[in-house]
Amino acid sequence: MRILYIAQYSIGSTSNMRGRYIQEILQPDEFKVIDIDNPLHATSRIFRSIGWRFKIGVLINKINSYINSNITEEDSFNIIWIDKGVFINLKTMSKLRSLTTHLIHFTPDPAFAYHRSRLFFKTIHLYDICITTKQYELQDYSFAGAKKTLYCTQGFDPSIHKSNNKFNEKIYDIVFIGHFEKERAILLHQLLQAGFKIVLAGIHWKKFVALEQSENLIYLGDGIFGEEYAKIISLSYFGLGLLSKWVPELHTTRTFEIPACGTCLITPRTSETTSFFNDSEVVFLDDNIHLISNLTLLLNNKIELENKTINGSQKVFKNGYDYKSILTKILNDV
Repeated sequence: MRILYIAQYSIGSTSNMRGRYIQEILQPDEFKVIDIDNPLHATSRIFRSIGWRFKIGVLINKINSYINSNITEEDSFNIIWIDKGVFINLKTMSKLRSLTTHLIHFTPDPAFAYHRSRLFFKTIHLYDICITTKQYELQDYSFAGAKKTLYCTQGFDPSIHKSNNKFNEKIYDIVFIGHFEKERAILLHQLLQAGFKIVLAGIHWKKFVALEQSENLIYLGDGIFGEEYAKIISLSYFGLGLLSKWVPELHTTRTFEIPACGTCLITPRTSETTSFFNDSEVVFLDDNIHLISNLTLLLNNKIELENKTINGSQKVFKNGYDYKSILTKILNDV
């Protein structure tokens, strides 16, 4: 069996995690990776920004040239798996289509409500299967011409997302890793005002950090990834698994990564999060004031908090929310 995997394959990325587990599950004779992070990082910042935002210009040309330089007309693959194929044009996709009987697209991102790509919409009909983690977009795929669409949840990598310390060795009250949004800033401000010690990482938070001037706030910069990401989560009693207001998000990767790291998940109550967890396993965020009261009580009752944390962690491991379990189900369908 020969598999071609096209993705941003940097260590710590979810694409890398999925690729490694596909290789482990199928044990192919050849697993060839075309890492589009290479042409992406070789593009100047301004052209990278234009290409990323508008899917035009130098970045798009470089990515497609890079893909084409790594395949030939004589190549043949049992599966070509494309992770987040928003940069691949019709000409390149048509060539890839001719090289396999199973052309698969996967994205953990919203492809219609956000991260829209005219290139993806022009090529969606070429895929045999499109896989999405967004239930609310299943009909959009059908209307856009997808032959078959599969839904799966987000997931976690147990080789990375795991507890790195004992419960009594935690040093932070709350961790949040993610980009700035106004509603998130309001919540973090209220939590800081209530005296919680918070560790934060993500883009566009610098102004917030400067305005807060709080000794209880530790800012780790624009991003933290891989094992360091898991270690910071593991050192916190609570992890905020906040959902973006920019899209109708119902769960996210943090929904599973935080419990997997041995930390109590704080999550908005949605139709999906309540199907994954109950009140004995996570802290549901219904409103900010009630949350502050609930967290205070739990921090003063470490036995109850530890039990809730253990319950949440056991749930994600037992119920198959890890990437290997998720991908095994998908590949059985394929």
